[in-house]
Amino acid sequence: MQSIIDAAKQAAATAASAVGLENSPSHVESNPSHVEDDHKETLPANATASETKTVDSEALEVFEHESVRHQVLVKLRKLALEDEKHGLREVAALDLLDEDGYLKRGISYYHPKRFFTVTRPNGVDYIGEIEIEQGKSIHVRAHKAGPGNAPTFHSIDTRPSNEGGAVFKTGEPLAWFDY
Repeated sequence: MQSIIDAAKQAAATAASAVGLENSPSHVESNPSHVEDDHKETLPANATASETKTVDSEALEVFEHESVRHQVLVKLRKLALEDEKHGLREVAALDLLDEDGYLKRGISYYHPKRFFTVTRPNGVDYIGEIEIEQGKSIHVRAHKAGPGNAPTFHSIDTRPSNEGGAVFKTGEPLAWFDY
């Protein structure tokens, strides 16, 4: 399905270019390659970022590492419970709780899709998109202190609730976040 969407986006970009619309504001906003480079503008001064790319074996070793995956799932559960308690709606789009506020199901689908790395003096940060439900993803930050060290979970990217909270549409641009 994603390849069909990618092909359609490419066809639209080609058509826009052919009729001279490639520099129009609407095209720039909808052009994922333009937006994907934006993550480099918000980095700390002592950091360099890679391009966003499809998950490879290196990223799988990080995002599928037992401790990282476990901590991501624990954090999602905590966000769901805090949503219920405080009305935050950070992960409401995942529909994890029943009407009484009890966890009705866990996360059974965990599929890393894309990532970029940020090299810093203290190691490498991995910012990744992990699809949790069809078309719904979270953006996760993990850290690896250096070769031979196990990766550790750092955080999940969240936005204001009215913008979707911690749940992103799969394919939305990844961005650096430092919290």
